[in-house]
Amino acid sequence: MSVDNNNETFDYEDNTYPSLESSFSRSIKFNILISCQIPSIICNLIIFFYFTRLRELQTKRHHHVVICLLICNFLIITMELPITLVYLYFGEHIPSSYSLCLFWIYINYLLFASSVWMMAIASIQRYIFIFHKHFMKSYLKHYIPIFLPPTLLSIWYFVLIFFYPCQQQFDYTQLWCFGACYLYDEVISTIDWIVSSFIPIVLTVIFNIILLLRVIYRKYKMKRGNTWRTTRKLSIQLFSISFLFLSIYLPLIIFGLIRTWIDPYFLYVFTMTYLAYVAYFVSLLMPFICLISLPEIVTKIKRLCCLNNRVEPVQQQQQIAMTLITRRNIQQT
Repeated sequence: MSVDNNNETFDYEDNTYPSLESSFSRSIKFNILISCQIPSIICNLIIFFYFTRLRELQTKRHHHVVICLLICNFLIITMELPITLVYLYFGEHIPSSYSLCLFWIYINYLLFASSVWMMAIASIQRYIFIFHKHFMKSYLKHYIPIFLPPTLLSIWYFVLIFFYPCQQQFDYTQLWCFGACYLYDEVISTIDWIVSSFIPIVLTVIFNIILLLRVIYRKYKMKRGNTWRTTRKLSIQLFSISFLFLSIYLPLIIFGLIRTWIDPYFLYVFTMTYLAYVAYFVSLLMPFICLISLPEIVTKIKRLCCLNNRVEPVQQQQQIAMTLITRRNIQQT
């Protein structure tokens, strides 16, 4: 994830730039992240399983962008995060491979930027679904905005990381091997930051504010009928996801703006040491937030738990009955 567009340069030949990590801080972050990773993967798989099984979820179009957002964040915690965990555990990249650094940088930049844009698309589409539903009847208008940003971003980062005319040298003891060399071009790095982070987050904030104001207005204007309940349900789902998302990404954007226009070194070490890892919690917590807002799946899980609780007492009663019968037979003989 490109957390900033700082153009600080270092002497690669002498390797004199310091490590931003200590063994103690790496150990703490490793334990926290890996303890959250497994439950998050399980929760994602539960949602994916029921989404493929429940027709009622598939037919509701407003769920599609949420599922795509989950898939994007699922790829982060299953493809990108394991490489980060290896780095945190060993303090360097194992194996120390040039191609691994390129792969790590590519999927990091691509997946995090796609997640940010997917959140913006989810905010825009949710507003349209609630107040202008007739605009989303076309399949093209519905699906093109979902798949277009990841497609364009994959091309954008493929060109910048693999073909940009700069000398790429990696430090295997740094997070993301210290990044792609195109970031040291002030113009390109600023454009990349604006396109991949600033614009989608601003769109997310704007459409959530507009949606909130419209929902409040509708609440006082109309009676509490089926339309209001649907509006409330769709709004709460988006607001819960957006709150998690913006609570982590807004500080990154604010720090990025300060480093761009005021001080290029403003809280740089703090950002790279802590805030860069905090961004993973969006991906780790996202499935739990989404699961709570999907009552169809929650109902299925509750029924499954109740069924298990009913089966166990029946089995215990059968075992007690068999024991009594056996004792009777022994006494009669």
